[in-house]
Amino acid sequence: MHTLLTRGNAILAYTLSVSACLTFCCFLSTVFINYKTDVSLNTIKIVVKNVPDYSASREKNDLGFLTFDIQLHLTSLFNWNVKQLFIYLIAEYETAVNSINQVRKIKINAKPFIDFLGSFLHQSCQPG
Repeated sequence: MHTLLTRGNAILAYTLSVSACLTFCCFLSTVFINYKTDVSLNTIKIVVKNVPDYSASREKNDLGFLTFDIQLHLTSLFNWNVKQLFIYLIAEYETAVNSINQVRKIKINAKPFIDFLGSFLHQSCQPG
């Protein structure tokens, strides 16, 4: 007869093996999905103002205001394993001093609203 410790070890090893197999199957179910979508970006209004920056020093800095329209369809990106998307926008521009400047301070948080049956009603994009 096997001892209680041996039987407990066998049950634990079997449970961990099944859990590892199920985890790998979950990984395989979503790893080959293409998570790309088409994006349309239209710039509506660009304004550059020279304003004082009181947070760092008293000198004036350029402050850009952009109004743009983004059209993208995110429904295809959601599946059983995706609960929330974090979308960010990088603005790149050139100046006389630097060839590439990047601004990464714009973040958008997108969550789907799901009803009790699990179907997607609609999505909301909220500023993060």
